[in-house]
Amino acid sequence: MISTEVLFLKEIETKLLPKGATFSEQQNSVIFHNNTANIVAGPGSGKTTVLIAKCAMLLKENIGNSKGICLITHTNVAVDEIKSGLSKIGFNNIEYPNFLGTIQEFFNYFFGRKAFHIIFGDKNIRIMDDEEYRERFDHFFDRLKPNWYTNNNPNVKSKNPQLIINQDLTYDVISDANSTYREAFNDSIKHLLKFGIVTNKQCLELSAWYIKKHLSKIREALSNRFEYVLLDEAQDTNKFQYELLNSLFLDNIKFQRFGDPYQALYSIFDTKEDAWIPSEEVSYINKIEIAETSRFNENIANLVRNVCIEKYDSFRSVSSVNSFQPYFITYDDGLELKLKYKELISTLEEQSSEYKSSNKKDAILSAKHDDLMSLFEEYIVSNSKVKKSESGVKQIYSLILRIISKEIDLNLQQTEEKLNSLLENKKIIAKLIKDLITKDNIESTISSIILEIEKIKNDIIEPSKKEKIKEQLNSFKNEMESSRKNAIVEQEKEEFYIGTVHSVKGENHRSTLLVLNTVFSDWYGTYSYEILELLNNYLIGHYIDLENISNLQLKIETKNALKLAYVAFSRPTHLVAIGIHKDKLTEKLKEELIEFGWKEW
Repeated sequence: MISTEVLFLKEIETKLLPKGATFSEQQNSVIFHNNTANIVAGPGSGKTTVLIAKCAMLLKENIGNSKGICLITHTNVAVDEIKSGLSKIGFNNIEYPNFLGTIQEFFNYFFGRKAFHIIFGDKNIRIMDDEEYRERFDHFFDRLKPNWYTNNNPNVKSKNPQLIINQDLTYDVISDANSTYREAFNDSIKHLLKFGIVTNKQCLELSAWYIKKHLSKIREALSNRFEYVLLDEAQDTNKFQYELLNSLFLDNIKFQRFGDPYQALYSIFDTKEDAWIPSEEVSYINKIEIAETSRFNENIANLVRNVCIEKYDSFRSVSSVNSFQPYFITYDDGLELKLKYKELISTLEEQSSEYKSSNKKDAILSAKHDDLMSLFEEYIVSNSKVKKSESGVKQIYSLILRIISKEIDLNLQQTEEKLNSLLENKKIIAKLIKDLITKDNIESTISSIILEIEKIKNDIIEPSKKEKIKEQLNSFKNEMESSRKNAIVEQEKEEFYIGTVHSVKGENHRSTLLVLNTVFSDWYGTYSYEILELLNNYLIGHYIDLENISNLQLKIETKNALKLAYVAFSRPTHLVAIGIHKDKLTEKLKEELIEFGWKEW
């Protein structure tokens, strides 16, 4: 007789997987594992789908129970994706005692807000993103800065302000701001705190203080509420967050961490260490691998194995995709590189209808924006507030939400909650947003938007502020139109995406070309390593364990180069290529590349 668990999993497979597909043995081992574990899921191994399936199984099992499931991820996009998957299975509302949200929401909801009210009293707490916070910071710093200070206001985040809570519940702020204006900088942060305005980092510091003060009681309360804790994209968790999560859940609740530790890019260009390293935890936390990829075949899987920061011999392809052998392209300048890449793509399209019919993009990547700007004259790091990844409707709605937020003095989340409660106003604003996008003459539309904001505020907006709002909306409309026209021009001019490796993390491509033109060095010129030099052995199949590299800086930069190559090489379904300047390619390296399976173009 088939168990109800197996029957439900078969139902999940019909909802989440392509017709006729089933979960693999490795995927099933994760879905049915019921203890603390590190789940190392390679690129294209179906990690998110497995996580959704596991969460659905647990939710089904816990129906009617007093304990729930806690699922923590890192972005709202990931939260929406998981909710969408659960909805397909029939779980439309994730309610108490369950929790599904970002890591920031988890700490803010359970600990940060409570700690804030203990220290700062009953005033409203407003947790702001970096851009919102920067605007408020500038308001105070402009009033407190020294008379001689004429530079741009300091970047708040880069000065690393820290909230220190004393035993008597008083507090202080320290920072890395220059001593000549540090007092004004720190006092500006204090003024914001007095008004209840905090960043997510400060909320995490408040959470840490609260957790440390009440750890044993908190652990007991959490174990009474949650049966399982599932952490998604564990490699993106910083050390501060990771240590706090471990203090709450390890040896207390079944705690499973999902992710790919070899894709931890956030630590590359600073001194931060990776927080989640499953290979260093195997003595006390079980490690389970999903090491079978369906994204590409062995031609690419072989490369990915060889540029991993740890030996990854278990990673293999189970894909029917006809990926090509990898190519290396020599070039003299950016124009030649693009032309050669375009010719290669056209040639391979003639050879493979599967490749030609793919609607995924072709990409050219490098490690840094500077590397791309030095190679392609037309490459510009966009400072535009118009985000290509979001629809025009969503972006204008976000802008209007920010305007309302300032007028009624609430943070964005609280403003959205208020707007959601005013259905009639929200419907009118939705129509006006549509008009703003579709109509050429938008003056009357903008006036109507301002009128609706006044209704929500229940007060008149000052004339000077009205003009500023009009200017913002007009500017955004013009910027959107300009962005749309530029996108059409770019599409006609370019047939592939150009960007950093960081910018494509989580994406799938048809083809990916990694340009090996990056130099890793410090400000003082004490060391300098070219990325080709660091990757040389790995590209020809001569794997060197990082632990066998005695020079510490060489070891660090080799690890960084490997992470970048691992992410870049694991994006495409069909083609991996590397670009090497013709002056950097020796005859010896050329022979070794060809011997390992690379083809020259």
